Amino acid sequence: MTRTRENGQAVILVIAAMGVMAIGAIGFALDGSHLFAQRQMAQTAADAAAQAAIMSIFNATNGSGAAAFSTAASFNCTTATTDFRTPCQYAAMNGFGKIASDTVAVSFPATATGVNLASPTEIVKVSVSRSVPTTLMRFLGATATTVTATATGAVVTAAGPVPLAILHPTLSGVLSINGNTQIKICGGPPISVQINSSSATAYTGGGTVDLSHAGPMDSGQCDTGTGADFGVWGGQTTNPGSVSLGTTGKYIAPSSPILDPLASVAAPLVPGSAGTTTSVGAGQYGCASSCTLYSPGLWSGGLNIKNDTAIFKPGLYYVSNGDFSLKNSTVSMCPSASCAADANTGNGMVAYHTGSGSFNIQTNVTATLLGAPYNSAYKGILFFQDRSAAATSHTFGQGNGCFTLQGTIYVTNTLALMQADASRYQSISYNGTPCSGTMVQGEIITDAISLVGNSQMNMNLNGSSYANVRQIALVN
Repeated sequence: MTRTRENGQAVILVIAAMGVMAIGAIGFALDGSHLFAQRQMAQTAADAAAQAAIMSIFNATNGSGAAAFSTAASFNCTTATTDFRTPCQYAAMNGFGKIASDTVAVSFPATATGVNLASPTEIVKVSVSRSVPTTLMRFLGATATTVTATATGAVVTAAGPVPLAILHPTLSGVLSINGNTQIKICGGPPISVQINSSSATAYTGGGTVDLSHAGPMDSGQCDTGTGADFGVWGGQTTNPGSVSLGTTGKYIAPSSPILDPLASVAAPLVPGSAGTTTSVGAGQYGCASSCTLYSPGLWSGGLNIKNDTAIFKPGLYYVSNGDFSLKNSTVSMCPSASCAADANTGNGMVAYHTGSGSFNIQTNVTATLLGAPYNSAYKGILFFQDRSAAATSHTFGQGNGCFTLQGTIYVTNTLALMQADASRYQSISYNGTPCSGTMVQGEIITDAISLVGNSQMNMNLNGSSYANVRQIALVN
């Protein structure tokens, strides 16, 4: 009789156990998906905070203003709405740091493994955490779970050079190419173009940028390359359709800005003697008929070559208060058999410009110019603008012409000057209809560049890296 009253109890126990299991399974699914979403949000907040912090350190803007923060010691962000410190604000903008259960910790490690750190070492680590209440899982005992995420930003060294580096930090339209204009880069490193401007309209398309044969797989002959990357910090976040990337290139936006790769190159001292000209005849210094031989030195008031056949001796051409201008002329370097190499520029030349005026290659110019060696103090520079100069526009390829520039076009102001006054920058324009053989065999480092008319800018490079550049990155 007793056994009869106990019939069915096992079934009830099984049903109860299955109910608990079902609640646990549903709770695991619901709470698991919620915690996964919270974990993703935490990682996004940590990444944003670390990237913003290292960007501020990179640009040296962390030392003053409402968003300032010190790298001397670690700190935790507060939940107050008045905590404007850069990493705190970016964590808050991504949903972390403004409630009591959140922790946003900022530290400055001395090392980071697996990356090529720049010198001096600049690293910032952001750790975020949040206590997330559970729902059905609390019936099994766990009332809350802590989600955490970390991100580390650092200033690293990356192989350079970037053939076309456009350095203005905020300006709109720093790369402007329209109509039938084209930029074509063959060979070079894995990144062909880097635009530093944070403007949403830093680059929006127009003309064409052909990187289909860029990159280290090509020798600079446009026959074997498979493509290279186009990077922009601000600007359109997807390829506007004007950039041809080949099979391996990528359009990267945002792409971490690079610092001026030639910032360590010292501006030259004023030469002790003035530059001179000498008339030479056929058979002298590589002259075919009647030529003018130019010597390095101080060119006060400008160096303007017009309707001439000019030959440059190796050395420094220090141009003060006037243009360096070529027009209706044939220009070349003095053959090594006729002119001794210069101690600083080798068989090439450096044209340094300061004061008023600009660099101009104008109508009907046939030129082959060679810059300093890449292993020299001038690191391959051919044209060098005073970094503290007033805002200036430089023109290359105006009208018809056919020239080869073997060296770097380096015309930029310092980052500090551009940050203090966004209108103070150097720009380069290409216009006219140059011949198909017109090219730059080197880098172009400037603050803004535009192509108009039917102009075409060709850059033929080899894959060697001549310099390292400093760049921010999330390293782990």
